[in-house]
Amino acid sequence: MSRWRDLPSLSALRAFDATAQSGSFAEAGRMLNVTHAAVTQAVRGLEAELSVALVRRAGRTVVLTEAGERLAKALDAGFGAVEAGVAALREAEARRVVRVTTTTYIAETYVMPRLPGFWAKHPGVEVALSPSPEKIDLGREGFDMAIRALTDGWVEMPDEEIRPLCRSRVVAVCAPSLAASGLAPQDMPWVIGNANHWELAEIAGTGLDIARLKRVDMGSPHLELQACRQGLGAGTATEIICRDDLEAGRLVELPLTGLPVVTYAVVLPRGPRRPAVQAFAAWLRTIF
Repeated sequence: MSRWRDLPSLSALRAFDATAQSGSFAEAGRMLNVTHAAVTQAVRGLEAELSVALVRRAGRTVVLTEAGERLAKALDAGFGAVEAGVAALREAEARRVVRVTTTTYIAETYVMPRLPGFWAKHPGVEVALSPSPEKIDLGREGFDMAIRALTDGWVEMPDEEIRPLCRSRVVAVCAPSLAASGLAPQDMPWVIGNANHWELAEIAGTGLDIARLKRVDMGSPHLELQACRQGLGAGTATEIICRDDLEAGRLVELPLTGLPVVTYAVVLPRGPRRPAVQAFAAWLRTIF
């Protein structure tokens, strides 16, 4: 803090630096987008504060005194270092990977197949998707954004901005072979992990007795939809996630009512954002 307290004002130093570079109060004013009178006043004020003459007039131009030459060299080195540091920071930030946390299903079945379209428009932007079922503290964990499925009644937190993408129904699905087996949904096996309390709550909303369900735990949410395709059991997913499977006939929808509708959204930490982050968030709104 003491280094700033002992220095002249930055505006006065900038005015003198511009004058030293251009050799003219008028040209320095154009460089700084102020009047030449403002530059003259700033330089004269700097001379008064330092108790030394820094420039002298020579017709329409100014020349530096010996003291002015010394200060000009010091400022050129100092401002040059600042300029280089800012440029290096900007370049590093421009190259930094956009880190996105989302679920495995959203990453693999919806975002990743469409990423070539984003890279065609933004070839220099790297994107890293981190599939996780957990809700992560974006700022603390260093993520630029999350793609989340929010149930009705969601509330925007003070440190986050939520940008809705689309609405999608939760549907109950199974393989055509299981649907043709004659088993009622209550009697079918259901591919639900032991930790998926929210999925059990969804199914309970349809009127099925979850206490009597035969459950198949694959040990990983990543494998659940594949297990449904193989006929190992029924399961739930948002319509947007299993749309391709339904259209291709790999899965069929079970006639259950009472399942919720969710809002897919981009969640961003509040604060300044890099252009690459803004670009990826904007692109997501075009694909959902």
